Amino acid sequence: MNSIIKRKVFLVRIQFISPVSISSGENEWTDADVLRDFDGNPFIPGSSLAGAMRAYLNKKKTQPCLMGYSGAFSEGKMSSLYISDLNFDEKTVAGVRDGVKLNEKKVSVTEGKYDREVLEAGSKGHFYMELAVRQKDDEEQMEEELATVFRGINEGEIRLGGKKTRGFGKLAVVSLAVRTFDKNNYLEYAKAYREDAWEKRQDELDKWLQGCAFQKRMIHVEVPLRLKGGISVRQYAARKNEPDFTQLMDHGVPVIPGSSFAGAIRHRIQKILGEITANGAKLPIAVQALLDNAFGYVEGNGACVSNIIIDEAEIEEARPLTIVRTGISRFEAAVRDGALYKERTYVDGRLKLRAAVRIQKNPEDTRWMLGILLLALKDLQNGFLSVGGQTAVGRGVFEPDGELRIDGKAGIEDGIISEMFRSLV
Repeated sequence: MNSIIKRKVFLVRIQFISPVSISSGENEWTDADVLRDFDGNPFIPGSSLAGAMRAYLNKKKTQPCLMGYSGAFSEGKMSSLYISDLNFDEKTVAGVRDGVKLNEKKVSVTEGKYDREVLEAGSKGHFYMELAVRQKDDEEQMEEELATVFRGINEGEIRLGGKKTRGFGKLAVVSLAVRTFDKNNYLEYAKAYREDAWEKRQDELDKWLQGCAFQKRMIHVEVPLRLKGGISVRQYAARKNEPDFTQLMDHGVPVIPGSSFAGAIRHRIQKILGEITANGAKLPIAVQALLDNAFGYVEGNGACVSNIIIDEAEIEEARPLTIVRTGISRFEAAVRDGALYKERTYVDGRLKLRAAVRIQKNPEDTRWMLGILLLALKDLQNGFLSVGGQTAVGRGVFEPDGELRIDGKAGIEDGIISEMFRSLV
């Protein structure tokens, strides 16, 4: 017999640092509407939380862990961890993100337009976790795995929803309260999920984070940048008397989406790899295969998740600038009828581009992936690579605003790039 000897209930309060999109599978308002309950309130199902956590623990369904497993010959164990839905504490702000698929020449692909509903950054919520500890369980190991999950969330390595590798779904644990129920206080368990039962509970987040023997799954890169001019990542205005085009905004702040950075960086990396092979260097595999491994792909029944993650960047201290422009006919070199439009952009802002590289099983793969990413980021940092629209007229150009840091360390990128070249040549 392996009966339950105690239950630990966790109240986890979180805040989203970036937009989040949990699709319901419906397309009534957009191509991917946010999941909502019967009353129209958005929520994130516990199954999404559990899936993200299990994937981060790197445990297959046949491998024992606190989230259960199913082995051969009818062996297995049900999950010891129960996870509730994530509910938001206050009214969330929903928005719509437009997207379009571009080819290698930054030209839109036919029928490549899409949109999705998102919940903007800053949304706060909470969920419950319940750990059932049985007589034969290794409680210490189970708590170690839980602490790893909490640390992974706050390191930005566990994310929720769609477009996770392009900046969406990043969150942080704000507070963590724990209550233990055993034979001495089992009657109190009836109130475990009542919010008023947690009012005076102490925050134990630091205790759980510091007591974790944490091993990072990613290498994190931070690049401080300053806009040399304006930026043009457009969203279309729908209000009367508003400019026809405005810079993409989220929770009232101008932002550059991770997809815009990723597209520019991927194109630059492809160009760099082409120049390397043209000069006689031997790559471990073909250029396209390297790109697919780094940035992911979907082709037929085959797919690979992106191993380079690029966050959405908020632009700080930027000044709004409204411009009235008109379209010009290139054939006639004259103004086109009805082509007058107004645009609001932002200039002279500061931002931090944050990217991460998943640590691969083969150290060589990690080395080249990080090195080639750093080469492209150096081009971006020094104004040789621009991002967004209207780059031909000076938009989306940056200059350094501080030292590039890798896992918090500055001044080591040149050594990593050199090491990558030595492994490729």
